[in-house]
Amino acid sequence: MKLRLVAAVLFLIAAGLLAVGGDWLTLRLVGASALLALGAAAIALPIGTFLAIALGRLAIPGRWLAQGLLTLLLFEPLYLTCGAWRAAFGPHGWLQDQIGAAANPFLFDGWLGAIVLHGIAAIPWTFFFVRLQLAAGAPELEEDALLDTSTTSTLTNVTLRRAAPGVLMAALWIGVVAFSEMTVTSICNVRTYAEVLFTGITLGEAVDRTSLPVWPAVLVTFAMTVVATTLASQLAPANAASTPVRSPTFPMRPLARLFATAIVWLSVLLLAGLPIGAFVYKAGLIVNVADGHVDRYWSAAKVSELLVASMQKYAGLFQWTIAIGLASAAATLLISSSIAWIASRLRHGQSVVALIAGVLFGVPGPIIALSLIWLFNRREAPLLIYFYDRTILAPTIALVIISLPISLLLLWHIFRADAGDLDEAAQLEGLGPWRRLWRVGVMRRPAVLAAVFLLAFALATSDVTASYLVTPPGVDTLSRTIFEMLHYGAEDNVAALCLINLALSATMAVITIMLLKPAFRSAQS
Repeated sequence: MKLRLVAAVLFLIAAGLLAVGGDWLTLRLVGASALLALGAAAIALPIGTFLAIALGRLAIPGRWLAQGLLTLLLFEPLYLTCGAWRAAFGPHGWLQDQIGAAANPFLFDGWLGAIVLHGIAAIPWTFFFVRLQLAAGAPELEEDALLDTSTTSTLTNVTLRRAAPGVLMAALWIGVVAFSEMTVTSICNVRTYAEVLFTGITLGEAVDRTSLPVWPAVLVTFAMTVVATTLASQLAPANAASTPVRSPTFPMRPLARLFATAIVWLSVLLLAGLPIGAFVYKAGLIVNVADGHVDRYWSAAKVSELLVASMQKYAGLFQWTIAIGLASAAATLLISSSIAWIASRLRHGQSVVALIAGVLFGVPGPIIALSLIWLFNRREAPLLIYFYDRTILAPTIALVIISLPISLLLLWHIFRADAGDLDEAAQLEGLGPWRRLWRVGVMRRPAVLAAVFLLAFALATSDVTASYLVTPPGVDTLSRTIFEMLHYGAEDNVAALCLINLALSATMAVITIMLLKPAFRSAQS
């Protein structure tokens, strides 16, 4: 009840300030972002919640593999999701190639495309939040309900109600992305708050005289993220005694099990397999026009040739992407591990972590870029201008802000589960907080720190919104180049580049999950 009251107060404050101080353009754009969030939530919440409950409570064959595939999708950059589905169902995509002009009303473009693409991208996150919520509580209520009622009644009246906080977190996450991301809306030509702010600056609008006030989006997203991170921080068990045991598996009749299995695996294969299939189709498509007749066919040899050629042609992009990603990941790991360790030992550490993560999550990417431009681009400070124009310091700082919240929440969860007697023993030996961090935190968790480093690296290399405007001249990254190329359609060259990026993201995701799995298993033992 207290959390609901806090959420209601925050949203009322945000709505009141918007109504009093926002001009009509601001209110219209905020309303457009809200509409985008509502449409995406209508798609993602039912599907993601169904997948989380089905894979967490029903005897679905191969459910651990299905959960792993959905977890991998968390690492898929938003621009890759957008490019893949538009390669299949967007302008000049597979659907239009097959049925021609009849596909035009159903193409993923404009408002329809923006809503559907945001919804598709949010399905794995909804699954993730709901699955965590279901795993965070003891299963006795569901087991007792199964003794008295049917499986359907237990799922509806007990499991679904227990999943409600996770659904709320997913809804807030969708709202944050809708207000802070302009990747999809820019490609689909939809005007939302973040897209108009980003477009105005790229067209040369002065940062200190921007016609669009930046505080409404900051206020709304800050309100949503504070509530969401507060909810997320409560998912961790307070101690080992409260850690839940193995979740129950609900019995099903053979026909119901077959039906549920078909729906789950169809959804998972569509979400995980379509991006690969769409990019492979586009990369290998050959179109010949002779005497007014268009002949289309697919070539595997062309796919291989394009992949090799892209690796050679865009070698500089990979070098700059790796350099900026490594710098930001190292800084993120250092900052997040220090804050997480101290917060895990404080009485109100949960509130500290939630506040820091909420503030950082609540700042839209274009506003992070605007702040850095305002800070570095000063004529009276030649040194700052040198760092801004001649180094990668500005994009590195932007990417640290983007990747720090998730890294901080993850490390806080892991450090919080450490045995308290080890830390107390280190204190009795006279070790200070930093030396305890090194001996008790770092030395006992090298795999976790490596996983967080890879996670921060993956987040940094997939960002567009925060780093796009502050990348210095002569420096270009993989994400920025793909984002620009997607505006002209997912043709064969960009499809090949996306396939390489997809393979890199999947590799980092698999390694990260493998490194984190023992830590979470020991935290719940």
